Amino acid sequence: MKPIQNILLFGFLFIGVFQGLAQPFTLDKAIQPVELKLLADTRTGHEGELGIVYFNHLSDSVNYHFVTGHDLYNFVDVLVTSVDGTPLKVSLAKDNWEVVQAEQNTANAQDGMVDFKIRTWGSFGIKIETDEPKNSLYNITVLASPEKKTYLGNAFRAINKDEMTASGAPPPNEADEGGGDGGMTNYLLYIALGVALLVIGILAGKLMGRKGKGTAVILVLLSLVPLSSFGQDGGAVLTMEEFENWKKQQNSKHAMVMSQLAALESERKAVDKTVKDLDKTIATIRKQWDNVKLLYSTYNNGLGKCISSAPPGQAPSIPSICTDLYFDDNGEISEEENQGCTECFFEARKKFNNMRYQFEKLATIYKCTKDFSNAAISFGDDVSGFTPSGVGGMAWQTQRRNIEKSVTELEQAYDAKYAEFLKSLADAMMELNICEAKYGVEDWYDRFGYMYFEFMKEKYQRKD
Repeated sequence: MKPIQNILLFGFLFIGVFQGLAQPFTLDKAIQPVELKLLADTRTGHEGELGIVYFNHLSDSVNYHFVTGHDLYNFVDVLVTSVDGTPLKVSLAKDNWEVVQAEQNTANAQDGMVDFKIRTWGSFGIKIETDEPKNSLYNITVLASPEKKTYLGNAFRAINKDEMTASGAPPPNEADEGGGDGGMTNYLLYIALGVALLVIGILAGKLMGRKGKGTAVILVLLSLVPLSSFGQDGGAVLTMEEFENWKKQQNSKHAMVMSQLAALESERKAVDKTVKDLDKTIATIRKQWDNVKLLYSTYNNGLGKCISSAPPGQAPSIPSICTDLYFDDNGEISEEENQGCTECFFEARKKFNNMRYQFEKLATIYKCTKDFSNAAISFGDDVSGFTPSGVGGMAWQTQRRNIEKSVTELEQAYDAKYAEFLKSLADAMMELNICEAKYGVEDWYDRFGYMYFEFMKEKYQRKD
């Protein structure tokens, strides 16, 4: 999805939702909060970050502010300092100004600076209060990290060989390996029989003592004679010419067996290396995931209750021929770490991964906005006393109907974007299906991909 489409998608998705969404809800017209709109940090080394620094005097007992400009995937720090040392009570509000989501006091804070770590969608309020209004100078600094899209994890796992084809048989190029002489099974049988007879010969030689050395050698030589010849009465009788021809034949088979043994050893070393690499990769992923969980658990503080910080439960794991694609915090493919995957997968996997986070964002915006609307209606009903006969009650009823209308528009907008996203997800998975087929995975979408598609379809369908 192009950047401009992405901006328009969520910028105009909820046109019609009442303007009160721009700040914590209130029916008190005397509250005129100052907007703190985050700006891009243009300093070198701070690409993708947002921030604002605000100074003001506290001439009254309370000042109101609300922060805008951040996004769902930003991690936000709110720092408040009393410049002249006057104790300040600082609280954060989300749904309305009367419900405190988090609270700190500069008098108890380290170095006199309170620090809230939050993750939220939509604006939130900052209320500064003091019991000693003396035109006190205070500072609000709000910092937002670059977008981090990591918590959904990887939806893919390495495909097993028996999953490559619909029948469970190995691919044709693997099934034909070792053909002409009976394949790998026959080679292993030859090796096992030869080793067994060799051991018997050596043991017999030891039992017969030094005088039995010749007999042991003979037993070893006899171990090379085709076993079928001993099935005849009278044993095996060969002319010298037949014996010479037979030796050449055995030498040829021996060379073939030794070659196969060398190939097996090489394959074993390759498997050992793959296992070690896999262990290293798993350890890296676990470490990264631990860091992700720590980050998401640190930035909470009650303002992200409508935001998920964990992968969707019971999501199917999709087998794939290519599991070595790594995405950075922005959901972009990390090119230097993806030498093991073909170019074919890059764009398709990128589109697929992007759609997962777009669905999450769509669902989060809907839930957060719906929660906000419900809280506003509940708050308005309580404050107005639900008295239609009164002037305040009549004004609230008009506003209430506007909120309810906006919620209906929100539901319609969600359903439209949900259908659009399903199509984009299906397109991305069809591209993945083509890539998987190029590398020998038969009917990837019909056998594996559709399960994930159906999971996404069910999970993000609007339930109310």
